[in-house]
Amino acid sequence: MRTTLVTAATCLLLGALLSAITLLRERERLLDAHGAQLAATAGVLARRLDAGLAAWAQDVVLLARFAAFRQDPPNPGAARTLLEDLQARSPEFSWIGFAGTDGRVIAATGGLLEGQDVAARPWFAGGMHGVHLGDVHPAVLLAKLLPASQGGANAYFVDAAAPVVDAAGRVLGVVAGHMNWLWAEGVRQEIMRLGTDRPAPELLVAGSDGRLLLGPEAERGKPVQGEAVARAGDTARRGWVAEDVAVTGFARTRGTADHPGLGWVVLARQDRAAVLAPLWTLGRKLAVGTLGLAALGGLLAGGLVTRFGQALRAIQDGPGGRDPAEELERLAATLRRLRDTAYRDQLTGLLNRAGFAAWREAHTEAEQDCALLMLDLDGFKPINDRLGHAAGDSVLAAIGRWLEGNLRLGDCAVRMGGDEFLICLRGPASMAELAAVEVAARLQMALSEGLPTGHGRLSLGCSIGTAIIPRDGCGIDAGVLHADAELYRVKRQQQRQPEAAGAR
Repeated sequence: MRTTLVTAATCLLLGALLSAITLLRERERLLDAHGAQLAATAGVLARRLDAGLAAWAQDVVLLARFAAFRQDPPNPGAARTLLEDLQARSPEFSWIGFAGTDGRVIAATGGLLEGQDVAARPWFAGGMHGVHLGDVHPAVLLAKLLPASQGGANAYFVDAAAPVVDAAGRVLGVVAGHMNWLWAEGVRQEIMRLGTDRPAPELLVAGSDGRLLLGPEAERGKPVQGEAVARAGDTARRGWVAEDVAVTGFARTRGTADHPGLGWVVLARQDRAAVLAPLWTLGRKLAVGTLGLAALGGLLAGGLVTRFGQALRAIQDGPGGRDPAEELERLAATLRRLRDTAYRDQLTGLLNRAGFAAWREAHTEAEQDCALLMLDLDGFKPINDRLGHAAGDSVLAAIGRWLEGNLRLGDCAVRMGGDEFLICLRGPASMAELAAVEVAARLQMALSEGLPTGHGRLSLGCSIGTAIIPRDGCGIDAGVLHADAELYRVKRQQQRQPEAAGAR
């Protein structure tokens, strides 16, 4: 009884320690995975904003080259028609106008502000000296003239302006467009709707001064809280930061070669508790497992002590007692049965089919989000024929070691039989697809350079078929069929290439 309790307590402490280590590692993995995904989402919105601003600035530059703006005297009707045509094609422009060098508006969409002096507006001064892209600002002169559908008195704009220049290089005026900031809100909502994360992350845009440009209406113009904006200003690339209550990915707008960016910072923010929620489920499972381990360890220890005690008594009692060798043989037979039911391929150390089935039961989320690579070795049979099956076994064992050492924690590799292998890379699908490309390239390079075996470095090739779940199938079974079909399509294509080369 004492041995049982001591062993159970030891197993309990050991299980608690391992559980704590596992939870810490899983916490870091969850933060890394979600942080990288949030940074990627922020990068998508930043690129969309850069592309939209650059396209509209280019539209204004091209518009300023039309002859309708170089007539002397100006023809307001012809200029207005041209401006309204551009607005019809690009409804994001709330207002487009042409002002003379004196700052008075000659022609504008809808006739708005015609005859008024705009010389004090920043876009006019900037446009007189070159292409101008102005930061977000509230409507001033147009505040009472715009309909509610375009923001009305609460409208915000981004300005693009360009000079109108005659053949002699003289500036004749400025063409300018006000892009309604509602456009950016539409892009923000689209990315939140199309993203794979649920709940969708909160997307914010901060100006170069750190104040909110896009996000909750009540917070607009206020400094954005947290260190993500400052971190974005210190780095030339996107990244993420784990804050007290949220995990935030960030990316800066960079502009283009022709149109420098405005220094905005895009933030993709998700509640930290939601990111780490899977830890509660894992913690409960580990707690149950630890208690079960302690109980099982105590019972096994008590049973072994009892058996060894019986064996010792048998030795002491002489021939009349049970043979200790028989007891040890029965224990060895039990261990052999446990070994024989293992889920590992004995040659490569990888999972076998039964082991993969058990892995799928333990990782049900992979059925919805993963990448599958079906591998078939090219040139394996010649190695068997030339060097013998022992050399072939050495190659298979070396591939098993390479896969075990080069996959991410949580992914798995399976020997399906012969020289066929299956790799399952857990999602999300977008990240798993990138990992699949990297693993395939690294494996091809390793096989080409030759894997170290007992017969030296033996090089060969590999055909690979890939499937991304859920894009290519619903569940792992469908994904395996798709990857297998892709594998044999690749092999047929490789077989046709030498024939085509011979025909030439």
